[in-house]
This record gives sequence, structure tokens and C-alpha cells, in this order.
Amino acid sequence: MEYEKILQDVFMIRKILVVQHEQCLPLFEMDMNSQINLDPSIICDILENEDPLEVETIGLIADVRLIKYYGFVVYCGSYSSYSAYLFCEREMLSDLGIKVNDLVNWFDLIFGFDSTEGDYSIEFSDYYKMSILDKMTHLFSLWLLYPLEIDISKLAEIESESTLLREILTHFAEHKQTSIMRLMNELDNYTHEELLTLIFKLVEKEFIITETSDQFTQTFFEFDKK
Repeated sequence: MEYEKILQDVFMIRKILVVQHEQCLPLFEMDMNSQINLDPSIICDILENEDPLEVETIGLIADVRLIKYYGFVVYCGSYSSYSAYLFCEREMLSDLGIKVNDLVNWFDLIFGFDSTEGDYSIEFSDYYKMSILDKMTHLFSLWLLYPLEIDISKLAEIESESTLLREILTHFAEHKQTSIMRLMNELDNYTHEELLTLIFKLVEKEFIITETSDQFTQTFFEFDKK
């Protein structure tokens, strides 16, 4: 896997929107400094109805449509009662089409049993909000944007068999929190792909704790208030 491509793509993501498309109801909106000021309900209405004045289909990847929308390339996936829209500054290098499909399938698996009820104010409790945010963060590798921290309780489980790993652990010992960009800058004697490959492995094994918010990122949840 080319992790450097994933990193480049993450910086191009500007908004993620999930819709219950039968009611054109926005269920989840994650905005990453996108400057898209339209109400999510208006965005839903335009995208769901494919207004030819606003939306231009430009391709199809992994059963996911690519459209142009106000200067963004939007990855659009639908399954059962849900649609997911990923707004990007350009067409991506990695397998985002597959991930958008994974997202709508996950929504149907978790929430589809009650999709006909429409009472999302109950189903989307605080527990589900955090679960959705966690799913988004890891599915699209958004944790690369946020502070990283070593899980001190698991230090004994980490095998320091490589020079790079020892240098990463030393870096975390000197800085309680750090960022992927700072690691790449300070450990510049290694390629970005070498560093990212190891960081991804440490995150997968939960040796590295990933944060989900910072001063540049806001998360919004819009639910049926009736």
C-alpha cells in the first residue's frame, strides 16, 4: 500500500456528508475547513436530485459516482436507504471509492434496521455519534491530521527491533504529542513511505493513540428534531 498517496489524499478531503436519501435527511456532516457554507439540507437536495445546473457526473469508480459540484470533486455512494458524499479538492489517488462504499454499507448494517421509522433523534445517541466519528476517522485515515500520542501502557509490547522504530519512540519520549508532519520533518533520513508504513502499523496495533479533533476541524451532527 502506498501510504504517501493516502496522506496526500487526506489533505484534499473537505467534507463528508451522509444522507438518509428517501427523506433527503442529512444524518452526519463532518467539515474540515471546507468553507462550504450551504445548509446541508440544501446540499442534499441538489445532490440527491442531480440538478443539471449544479451537478456534472464525470466518472464512475467502484460503483461510486464522481461528480463536480462548485469546484469540488464529490465521491457519491448509495446503498439501501443511505448515500454518502465525500467532497475533495481533486480526484484522489487512492481507493476512496471503495471506502465510500464501505461507509454506506456500514451505515445500513448499524442503522438500517430502523430506517423506515425516521426517529433518528433516538437512534443517533451520543454513543452512536462517537462511533460514527471513529469510523470516519479510521476509514479515511483522518487521524493523520490530528495529534498522535504513544499509549504508555503498551510500551512493553512494542518490539524496538528497527532503528526507525527506536527513533520514533525517542521522539515520542521527548514530545508527549506530535504530528505526522513533524515526524517526517525531524526523521528526514528516512523516506516518507518508510515512516508512514511503520506509523500505520503502530496505529493498527493501537500502540499509537489518535485524536479526532483540533482547532481547524469541526464536526456537526444534524438530526430529525421532530
